[in-house]
Amino acid sequence: MKKLKLNYLLLCVFALVAMAVSTRLIPHPQNFTPLAAIAIFSGALLGKKWYAFVIPVAIRAISDLLLGVPFYSSMWAVYICLALVVLLGMNICANMRFKNVFATALLSAVVFFVVTNFACWLEGWYGYTAQGLMNCYVAAVPFFRMDLLSTMVYSIGFWGICEVAYKKVPALR
Repeated sequence: MKKLKLNYLLLCVFALVAMAVSTRLIPHPQNFTPLAAIAIFSGALLGKKWYAFVIPVAIRAISDLLLGVPFYSSMWAVYICLALVVLLGMNICANMRFKNVFATALLSAVVFFVVTNFACWLEGWYGYTAQGLMNCYVAAVPFFRMDLLSTMVYSIGFWGICEVAYKKVPALR
């Protein structure tokens, strides 16, 4: 029974990987992808396993390669944020209620916004001043809106799918 549950979870995760890579490859609104939600659910469903971290990082790396996204100096922040979001997901794995998923999705979008834009500021694009830091964050607000929206929509959608699967597939209980 436990092996069936693990196999089902891995199948779900790999389906999410395929979906995430494809959603980055097809036309979509800028910053509206399921990657953060997949990082949350990798942590929540797979728990404290090394591959919970590899899945979202691999999705990002594979889709960046397929899209021809050049490596840029603050890209490290994106990958660190994905790992942090997996950690946030691990904290809800024992108690995956709607409010916990909602709060985790909100927090993960904020963490991504703060960390990646701080890394952008560190590159010196806005000057190494407090005003430059503020300008960097203000310039990123439009991107944050879409990232927050996609993280919330996909996380709540994945939570709903998990809830239905848990109720309909007895082996998951």
